[in-house]
Amino acid sequence: MIESARAFGARHLVSRAEVLLDRALADTADDARVAPLVAQSYGRVFRHHRAIELLSGMPDLPPPIRGELAVLYEQVGRYEDALGEIERVVAEAPGADEPALVRGRILRRLGRHEAALIALESLARRSGHPVAVAEAWTEVCYILDSIGQYARALEAIERAHAVVKSWPRTAGLLERARANNAALTRLSKEVDADVLSRWRACPQDGCTGPMAHLIGFPRSGTTLLEQALDAHNSIVASPERVVFSRDVFPAMCRAGGGPLTVRTIGAVPDGVLRRLRIEYRLAMEETLGEAIAERVHIDKNPNHTSLLPGLVRLLPGSRFIVALRDPRDVVASCVLRSFRLTEFSAMLLSWQTACELYAVEMGAWLRYREMLPDDAYIEVRYEDTVVDLQGQAHGVLGLLGLPWDDSVLAYREKTREKLVNSPTQAEVRRPIYRSSVGRWRHYAAQLEPNMHVLMPFVRAFGYDNK
Repeated sequence: MIESARAFGARHLVSRAEVLLDRALADTADDARVAPLVAQSYGRVFRHHRAIELLSGMPDLPPPIRGELAVLYEQVGRYEDALGEIERVVAEAPGADEPALVRGRILRRLGRHEAALIALESLARRSGHPVAVAEAWTEVCYILDSIGQYARALEAIERAHAVVKSWPRTAGLLERARANNAALTRLSKEVDADVLSRWRACPQDGCTGPMAHLIGFPRSGTTLLEQALDAHNSIVASPERVVFSRDVFPAMCRAGGGPLTVRTIGAVPDGVLRRLRIEYRLAMEETLGEAIAERVHIDKNPNHTSLLPGLVRLLPGSRFIVALRDPRDVVASCVLRSFRLTEFSAMLLSWQTACELYAVEMGAWLRYREMLPDDAYIEVRYEDTVVDLQGQAHGVLGLLGLPWDDSVLAYREKTREKLVNSPTQAEVRRPIYRSSVGRWRHYAAQLEPNMHVLMPFVRAFGYDNK
């Protein structure tokens, strides 16, 4: 039942997973060997608070599950609780890599930089496990960059990237990423305004609620904007779920009967579109754990930018909120950060490929914005958001047809123990800061060989005088 529940959760069929876990928990509540595994599994199926509730009440948890409880606390912003749990695990398993990594990461989130650096550098230099080494060096980079030691930060992230690049599957992911990027670029050049206009005029059977997509590029301020908008009483946001990109869009292409082209997307039968709309909305509601009802649903995923034609075909009434930030800051921030290894993130392991990926994604947006009517999208600049959140939020709410709600400015109250699905979860819980604006200058030498790729976007988005 546990394995079946986790499988259902991976497909966003969370209510079916919960039925199995509830049954398993009822059968094993007094079994100290099994009950913790059941409780742990709630966290694996998007029910983090339920997992915390159960695990925190269980005595004598095995170290691996206590370590997972620490990570659950971390994910919902309870960093002191997380540190308390992981300290116990480290004491019980002093030589284990993963607890040491989690401890260092939590110390960083708490701002205890000196202790975090000692722990993480020690782990990176002694561990033989490549994942632990790569993640430890990445965490070291985070800290050094935040305290202004840019040369050492660069050295640390280069060590981390060298480890990840040595993994056998990384080269294959990079090769597939470039093939995907070529196909998405061809699609963006093939689509024209008439096609998008025709698709936007289609009925949206099966999904009648208002819909918006928060897109752009990773590290462009999408998480800050999402958290602020999600605090509005008439908005519910889904943070970076793979429902569309992993499940729905490939199903559309299969139903269209061909490769990724305008003709294929246009050939998806109406009945298939209706079914996929229903499945898409239900999957989002399942992971949210609540009905969307008549609220505006914002699907926040910066990886969806180049998939815009598919979003329009599936959900013709969509509005697009596009997060912009100085392209140089975006690329520097992406290269200096760690993401779960995928085809997309494999492109962020070097300055050159990160610039290539930015050109693919944001080049597609520059073409698509010329084809969309003004009432279908809004661009929101990160640099403006950090100095005038209210003004930028007003603009987005106007696009969505919603009135002002003071809760938007008090969004940090809602994030206190909320799951934030982003590498910047700790930063978004703090008061807005401006120190990230212009940070690319500290890495100008690394950007310079590829600046010719970025400069057209710097000019197009109005950053050439910055």
